Amino acid sequence: MISPIPTEFDFIVVGGGTAGNVVAGRLAENPNVSVLVVEAGIANPLDVEAIATPSQAFTLRNSKHDWAFKTTMIDRPEYERVEKPNTRGKALGGSSCLNYYTWIPGSAATFDDWAEFGGDSWTWESCKEYLAKPVNYHDDEGVYSKDLQKVGRNGPLDISHSSLLPETKVFRDSLTNAWIEAGEKVSEDIYSGEMHGLTHCMDSTYNGIRSTSGCFLKNKPNVTILASTYSKKINFDGTTAVSVSVLVGGEEEHTFKANKDIIVSQGVFETPKLLMLSGIGPEKELLSHGISPVVTSEHVGQNLLDHPIMPYCRKLKAGTGLDNHLLRAGYEKDGAIAQYRKDRTGPVGSGLLELVGLPRIDKYLETDPDYVKFKRENGGVDPFGPGGQPHFEIDFVPMFSDAFQWHFPCPSEGDYLTVIVDLLRPLSQNGWVKLNSTDPLQQPHININFFSHDLDIVAMREGVRFLDNILDKMEIVGEHYPWPMPLTSNEAMKRAILERSQTGFHPCGTARLSKTIQQGVVDSGLRVHGTQNLRVIDASVIPVIPDCRIQNSVYMIGEKGADIIKAAYPELYAEAP
Repeated sequence: MISPIPTEFDFIVVGGGTAGNVVAGRLAENPNVSVLVVEAGIANPLDVEAIATPSQAFTLRNSKHDWAFKTTMIDRPEYERVEKPNTRGKALGGSSCLNYYTWIPGSAATFDDWAEFGGDSWTWESCKEYLAKPVNYHDDEGVYSKDLQKVGRNGPLDISHSSLLPETKVFRDSLTNAWIEAGEKVSEDIYSGEMHGLTHCMDSTYNGIRSTSGCFLKNKPNVTILASTYSKKINFDGTTAVSVSVLVGGEEEHTFKANKDIIVSQGVFETPKLLMLSGIGPEKELLSHGISPVVTSEHVGQNLLDHPIMPYCRKLKAGTGLDNHLLRAGYEKDGAIAQYRKDRTGPVGSGLLELVGLPRIDKYLETDPDYVKFKRENGGVDPFGPGGQPHFEIDFVPMFSDAFQWHFPCPSEGDYLTVIVDLLRPLSQNGWVKLNSTDPLQQPHININFFSHDLDIVAMREGVRFLDNILDKMEIVGEHYPWPMPLTSNEAMKRAILERSQTGFHPCGTARLSKTIQQGVVDSGLRVHGTQNLRVIDASVIPVIPDCRIQNSVYMIGEKGADIIKAAYPELYAEAP
């Protein structure tokens, strides 16, 4: 049984994830407005050491705080791969509780591509203020230019640069020198609409503690959080959303009425599932499960996008990585733990990703005849960065990270470098989410459909070659682990990519922005086409995947969505924009 709570609220947010908490917290800025947040996970995630402690993020995969979705990664005629778990955060804060922190806004050119779907209210100029609004930026030691204060607006979410650990200084210097030697750019300002070069990473951490979207709900007594509760169905009066039925503890059914709007913020996999269970979705899919359509909306669950990544590992010179400080029992790990307990500093308090590269690799791509032909037929426009955007985000983690290569054993000794080659604008854009059944507790059927377009394999192959050329310039970098990358053979590289690639954990697009229901699921006001009083506000609405980690974009969508709702109810928010 749940403690007695009201059965009616002004607003109901279904899903206390990254965007959902932003929306709930902002709507609750009027103390006379009541907001219910329905969350399947726990309500107190920062009480969990593994969630709060930055270096332990990699341990959360397949934990009880992970939705652990079963996912078809690749579905090609000659090769198919299904894996579990595909990590998504199951806690108040959603994936902001389990992600790997990186705070990057993205390129202006990519946001401007959103206008095709959302109109002029969804462009870089229209969104850039909302990218900064949630942030409280910290540079307590004055290491970086004061100009970088522009990334924040004294919002509730603490953001800071990744700690520059003395243990990894040799690695940082060696990488930076090799990057420059390769003719690549170094830049600290990737926050003004253009992103190129090697940069020191900003994270959603501060003083050795993870920052989550739960911060938006602090000191909001008019927000009711219903944790460990699963959504069952949105109920309609005609096409007007009026209430939400939920299962407390997965068993006890309750229904709550919304006097204003119901906001679905369950994330890219669960949001389309709930819409379909509620009668909004592709007609064939609904009827195949005996669901009577409320609104036939063919794009629900379609257009699933994600970044494919190619992770791999190379040996580091002894003493230049963090393996002994974090992975193996011994005096170095004991010392790191003691340091963190003392003042929240050191390797344990680090997000580990100190440097990120954002290169274009045109010279490498131009060596492939298939790419050259495609580009020529595309009017001479590069498909992977048509507005000059970077082709890849490259992450450098100076230790063995099994979160990206769990198929390989953790080395028993030595230091290692894990690199992640992240293709930012894949041409494979036909993933989908469907129902497995009408059971609201059963996970949906997910197919990311990586590498359905052959040119993505070409790009990934050349991205690995580009990176490995730089790593070869580093005297502290040794052989590949656990076996050599077949860099000289296109065919062998194709097989390696199909076998070893993973998700970048940046899924989006399954309820995308659109000007009409024939183009997508929600309009520019994030209202579900064909309905009243129902909105989607989460990564599902993203129509063109950002060319970086999507965390900043999801917070932006929450902030912008909250202001859109406020503007729709001037009687509640007289000063709303």
